[in-house]
Amino acid sequence: MKLGSFCCGLLLLCGSARAQEVQSDVQLPPAPDEFVAFFTTYCLEKFPDDAALVTAASDSKLVSLTQDQTRLFLRNDPGQGWLIQGESGKYILTDELPPYHACAVRHAVHTPFSVAPLKDLAGKYVAAKGHRLVDGESLQTPMGEGIVSALSSQKEVDEKGVPTGEAFMLAVVSYPPQALADGTKSQPFWEIRFVRQIFRTAA
Repeated sequence: MKLGSFCCGLLLLCGSARAQEVQSDVQLPPAPDEFVAFFTTYCLEKFPDDAALVTAASDSKLVSLTQDQTRLFLRNDPGQGWLIQGESGKYILTDELPPYHACAVRHAVHTPFSVAPLKDLAGKYVAAKGHRLVDGESLQTPMGEGIVSALSSQKEVDEKGVPTGEAFMLAVVSYPPQALADGTKSQPFWEIRFVRQIFRTAA
Protein backbone atom coordinates (compact mmCIF):
# COMPACT_ATOMS: atom_id res chain seq x y z
CA MET A 1 0.00 0.00 0.00
CA LYS A 2 1.37 3.39 -0.96
CA LEU A 3 1.99 5.90 1.81
CA GLY A 4 -0.61 8.32 0.47
CA SER A 5 -3.25 5.58 0.35
CA PHE A 6 -2.35 4.49 3.86
CA CYS A 7 -2.72 8.03 5.16
CA CYS A 8 -6.10 8.43 3.46
CA GLY A 9 -7.22 5.14 4.97
CA LEU A 10 -6.30 6.27 8.44
CA LEU A 11 -8.05 9.58 7.87
CA LEU A 12 -11.30 7.71 7.31
CA LEU A 13 -10.84 6.01 10.67
CA CYS A 14 -9.77 8.93 12.84
CA GLY A 15 -12.16 9.79 15.67
CA SER A 16 -14.49 6.80 15.26
CA ALA A 17 -14.98 3.84 17.58
CA ARG A 18 -17.57 1.30 18.60
CA ALA A 19 -18.49 1.69 22.25
CA GLN A 20 -18.65 -2.08 22.85
CA GLU A 21 -15.02 -2.46 21.82
CA VAL A 22 -13.98 0.05 24.49
CA GLN A 23 -16.14 -1.57 27.16
CA SER A 24 -14.76 -5.06 26.48
CA ASP A 25 -11.19 -3.81 26.51
CA VAL A 26 -10.05 -6.24 29.23
CA GLN A 27 -10.91 -9.18 26.95
CA LEU A 28 -8.66 -7.98 24.13
CA PRO A 29 -4.98 -8.80 23.55
CA PRO A 30 -2.61 -6.11 24.84
CA ALA A 31 -1.33 -3.29 22.70
CA PRO A 32 1.91 -4.17 20.87
CA ASP A 33 5.04 -3.53 22.91
CA GLU A 34 6.39 -1.43 20.05
CA PHE A 35 3.40 0.94 20.28
CA VAL A 36 4.35 1.61 23.90
CA ALA A 37 8.02 1.93 22.91
CA PHE A 38 7.33 4.39 20.08
CA PHE A 39 5.15 6.58 22.28
CA THR A 40 7.77 6.51 25.04
CA THR A 41 10.65 7.39 22.72
CA TYR A 42 9.02 10.25 20.86
CA CYS A 43 6.10 11.59 22.90
CA LEU A 44 7.50 11.18 26.42
CA GLU A 45 11.29 11.39 26.09
CA LYS A 46 11.49 14.03 23.31
CA PHE A 47 8.21 15.96 23.18
CA PRO A 48 7.51 18.85 23.86
CA ASP A 49 11.02 19.69 22.58
CA ASP A 50 10.09 19.80 18.89
CA ALA A 51 13.71 20.10 17.73
CA ALA A 52 14.68 17.03 19.75
CA LEU A 53 11.73 15.13 18.31
CA VAL A 54 12.73 16.02 14.74
CA THR A 55 16.32 14.94 15.45
CA ALA A 56 15.17 11.64 16.94
CA ALA A 57 12.96 10.96 13.92
CA SER A 58 15.85 11.72 11.59
CA ASP A 59 18.27 9.54 13.57
CA SER A 60 15.76 6.69 13.40
CA LYS A 61 15.44 7.25 9.65
CA LEU A 62 11.68 7.66 9.84
CA VAL A 63 9.92 8.54 6.57
CA SER A 64 8.76 12.16 6.69
CA LEU A 65 5.21 12.87 5.59
CA THR A 66 4.66 15.57 3.01
CA GLN A 67 2.68 18.65 3.98
CA ASP A 68 -0.39 17.26 2.22
CA GLN A 69 -0.06 13.93 4.03
CA THR A 70 0.45 15.62 7.39
CA ARG A 71 -2.62 17.75 6.75
CA LEU A 72 -4.72 14.57 6.59
CA PHE A 73 -4.10 14.17 10.32
CA LEU A 74 -3.60 17.73 11.59
CA ARG A 75 -6.02 19.44 9.21
CA ASN A 76 -5.06 23.12 9.08
CA ASP A 77 -2.99 23.10 12.27
CA PRO A 78 0.78 23.45 11.89
CA GLY A 79 3.01 20.47 12.49
CA GLN A 80 4.88 17.56 10.99
CA GLY A 81 4.57 13.82 10.74
CA TRP A 82 6.44 10.61 10.04
CA LEU A 83 5.72 7.03 9.03
CA ILE A 84 7.12 4.34 11.32
CA GLN A 85 7.41 0.80 9.97
CA GLY A 86 6.93 -1.52 12.93
CA GLU A 87 6.88 -5.29 13.19
CA SER A 88 3.10 -5.26 13.68
CA GLY A 89 2.47 -2.82 10.84
CA LYS A 90 2.66 0.88 10.07
CA TYR A 91 2.40 3.68 12.64
CA ILE A 92 1.96 7.41 12.13
CA LEU A 93 3.78 9.84 14.43
CA THR A 94 2.64 13.46 14.43
CA ASP A 95 4.00 16.55 16.18
CA GLU A 96 1.33 19.23 16.25
CA LEU A 97 2.79 22.67 16.90
CA PRO A 98 1.20 25.39 19.10
CA PRO A 99 -1.42 26.58 19.76
CA TYR A 100 -2.47 22.90 20.01
CA HIS A 101 0.85 21.38 21.04
CA ALA A 102 0.49 17.60 20.85
CA CYS A 103 2.42 14.43 20.07
CA ALA A 104 0.42 11.44 18.82
CA VAL A 105 1.04 7.90 17.65
CA ARG A 106 -1.57 6.16 15.49
CA HIS A 107 -1.81 2.50 14.53
CA ALA A 108 -4.43 0.85 12.32
CA VAL A 109 -5.24 -2.86 12.72
CA HIS A 110 -7.81 -5.42 11.61
CA THR A 111 -8.18 -6.71 15.18
CA PRO A 112 -8.64 -4.29 18.11
CA PHE A 113 -6.38 -4.55 21.15
CA SER A 114 -6.41 -3.48 24.78
CA VAL A 115 -5.25 0.07 25.42
CA ALA A 116 -4.44 -0.71 29.07
CA PRO A 117 -0.64 -0.73 28.45
CA LEU A 118 -0.86 2.80 27.02
CA LYS A 119 -2.89 4.09 29.95
CA ASP A 120 -0.50 2.37 32.38
CA LEU A 121 2.42 4.04 30.62
CA ALA A 122 0.92 7.50 31.06
CA GLY A 123 0.06 6.81 34.70
CA LYS A 124 3.59 5.69 35.54
CA TYR A 125 5.09 8.64 33.67
CA VAL A 126 3.24 11.25 35.71
CA ALA A 127 3.63 9.24 38.94
CA ALA A 128 7.42 9.47 38.55
CA LYS A 129 6.99 13.25 38.93
CA GLY A 130 4.81 12.84 42.00
CA HIS A 131 1.72 13.65 39.95
CA ARG A 132 -1.38 11.70 39.00
CA LEU A 133 -3.99 11.52 36.26
CA VAL A 134 -7.65 12.37 36.73
CA ASP A 135 -10.39 11.45 34.29
CA GLY A 136 -11.48 14.26 32.02
CA GLU A 137 -13.78 14.44 29.05
CA SER A 138 -15.23 11.23 27.62
CA LEU A 139 -17.39 11.36 24.51
CA GLN A 140 -19.25 8.81 22.41
CA THR A 141 -20.98 10.26 19.38
CA PRO A 142 -22.78 8.33 16.62
CA MET A 143 -21.30 9.24 13.25
CA GLY A 144 -23.70 7.32 11.01
CA GLU A 145 -23.26 4.14 8.95
CA GLY A 146 -22.33 2.13 12.03
CA ILE A 147 -19.52 4.47 13.04
CA VAL A 148 -19.33 5.83 16.59
CA SER A 149 -16.77 8.29 17.95
CA ALA A 150 -15.24 7.31 21.31
CA LEU A 151 -12.74 9.72 22.82
CA SER A 152 -11.48 9.92 26.40
CA SER A 153 -8.94 12.09 28.18
CA GLN A 154 -7.03 12.23 31.45
CA LYS A 155 -5.58 15.42 32.90
CA GLU A 156 -2.34 15.53 34.85
CA VAL A 157 -2.49 17.20 38.28
CA ASP A 158 0.32 17.88 40.72
CA GLU A 159 0.61 16.75 44.34
CA LYS A 160 -1.86 19.47 45.36
CA GLY A 161 -4.39 18.49 42.72
CA VAL A 162 -3.63 21.53 40.57
CA PRO A 163 -3.72 20.87 36.80
CA THR A 164 -0.27 20.99 35.22
CA GLY A 165 -1.52 21.93 31.77
CA GLU A 166 -0.83 18.49 30.29
CA ALA A 167 -3.21 15.70 29.31
CA PHE A 168 -3.32 12.31 27.62
CA MET A 169 -6.07 11.52 25.14
CA LEU A 170 -7.16 8.22 23.64
CA ALA A 171 -9.30 7.49 20.59
CA VAL A 172 -10.22 3.91 19.76
CA VAL A 173 -11.35 3.85 16.18
CA SER A 174 -13.45 1.40 14.17
CA TYR A 175 -14.61 1.62 10.60
CA PRO A 176 -17.16 -1.02 9.54
CA PRO A 177 -16.88 -3.16 6.39
CA GLN A 178 -17.68 -1.37 3.16
CA ALA A 179 -19.12 -2.83 -0.04
CA LEU A 180 -16.52 -3.14 -2.80
CA ALA A 181 -17.01 -2.91 -6.56
CA ASP A 182 -16.66 -6.68 -6.99
CA GLY A 183 -19.56 -7.34 -4.61
CA THR A 184 -17.42 -8.34 -1.64
CA LYS A 185 -16.88 -6.37 1.55
CA SER A 186 -13.71 -4.85 2.92
CA GLN A 187 -12.35 -5.90 6.28
CA PRO A 188 -13.17 -3.64 9.25
CA PHE A 189 -10.32 -1.50 10.53
CA TRP A 190 -9.53 -0.18 13.99
CA GLU A 191 -7.22 2.73 14.68
CA ILE A 192 -5.82 3.43 18.13
CA ARG A 193 -4.59 6.98 18.59
CA PHE A 194 -2.75 7.98 21.78
CA VAL A 195 -1.92 11.64 22.36
CA ARG A 196 0.08 13.71 24.81
CA GLN A 197 -1.03 17.34 24.72
CA ILE A 198 0.41 20.46 26.32
CA PHE A 199 -2.20 23.11 27.11
CA ARG A 200 -0.08 25.52 29.10
CA THR A 201 1.56 28.48 27.38
CA ALA A 202 5.10 29.72 27.84
CA ALA A 203 5.57 32.48 30.41
